[in-house]
Amino acid sequence: MIPPEGRPPDRKETEARRMLRAGPQPPVPPDLPARAAARGRRLLARRRLLHRTGTLLAVLALLTLALWAGVAQPWRPPPARTTPPVAGY
Repeated sequence: MIPPEGRPPDRKETEARRMLRAGPQPPVPPDLPARAAARGRRLLARRRLLHRTGTLLAVLALLTLALWAGVAQPWRPPPARTTPPVAGY
């Protein structure tokens, strides 16, 4: 069976169609939906935790940079390395 696009189906699609036509499917464990939902909740909680941790680290880095810039004032020229000439000694 050639798809309407005119190209032949790939190997994976052919194998999937063959398996679907083969006959009775293996039984699905009755607790599969509950396990899948629990895994999804765990993955979502982990993703939220990682996102919050990353946001917190970014805010802390920004605050540290602002504090350093306020104290060090890197935009000012460095102090002169020589003393000015003394006149009228």
